[in-house]
Parts: sequence; C-alpha cells; structure tokens
Amino acid sequence: MWHRGHSCRDEGAAAVEFALVSTVLVLLLIGIIQFGILFFQWVELTHAAREGVRWAALEYPAGSVSTPGTVRYKAAQSSPGLALTDADIAVTPDDPGIDDVGDPATVTVTHAVPIFTPFMQGLFGSDDGTFQLHSTATMRIE
Repeated sequence: MWHRGHSCRDEGAAAVEFALVSTVLVLLLIGIIQFGILFFQWVELTHAAREGVRWAALEYPAGSVSTPGTVRYKAAQSSPGLALTDADIAVTPDDPGIDDVGDPATVTVTHAVPIFTPFMQGLFGSDDGTFQLHSTATMRIE
C-alpha cells in the first residue's frame, strides 16, 4: 500500500536514522565541550606561569624579599580557578642572589585536568581520569 510516495516499509526509517546520527552528534558535542575545558585550563596555566615568572624576573634582585615560595604564591593567585598548589609550580633558580641578575628565571606550572566521560579518558590516554597540562615561561632576571 502506498501513502504519499512512501512504502509501508519506509515508515520507521527516519527514527532509525535519527538514532544513529544523534549518537554521533552527542559524542561530537561531548568532545567539543571537553576540548573547550582543556583549552581554558591551558590558557589559565599559561597565565599563571607568565605572572609567576614576571614576578620572579622583577623581584629577584639582591636584597629582595622575593623567594621561590613568593613566586609560587603569585602564580597560584593569578589563576584562582585552578586551585594550584606549591607542588604544581616549579621555580628556577630556586635560590636567587646577586649572581642571578641577567640569568633566566623559569616557572613551570603543571595541573591535572579531570576528564569527565570514561570514553574520553581512553582518547586522552589517561588511567586516573585526568589529563596533565604543562606550561613554562622564562624571563631574564632584572
């Protein structure tokens, strides 16, 4: 029996096609959201490293009260949304002095970003449900 140009066998085809396509679209949407979260957190890490090394480059000269702990604090405070700890931030040189003027100061920030969906964890190669992001900034000590 024919109804408006369709056979009886075609009536459920649209629902099946929608089910197949919507699965792919949902996976794509979840991937885009997760990538956006990773990108945002990488930008925040880069900002933290840059602010920390800027403080180190300008405040490390002889007689300064700046220490690697102060640099870590400044880096962590510049990105409060990440909740960075001292273990996440590495500062070199770790014992600044008069000899370090003109040498490079480096701040490296590492942060574990949680991956929200189990199948995305496999794509990012994570066993513990996180993805490690790193950012390094270097400036000359003034």
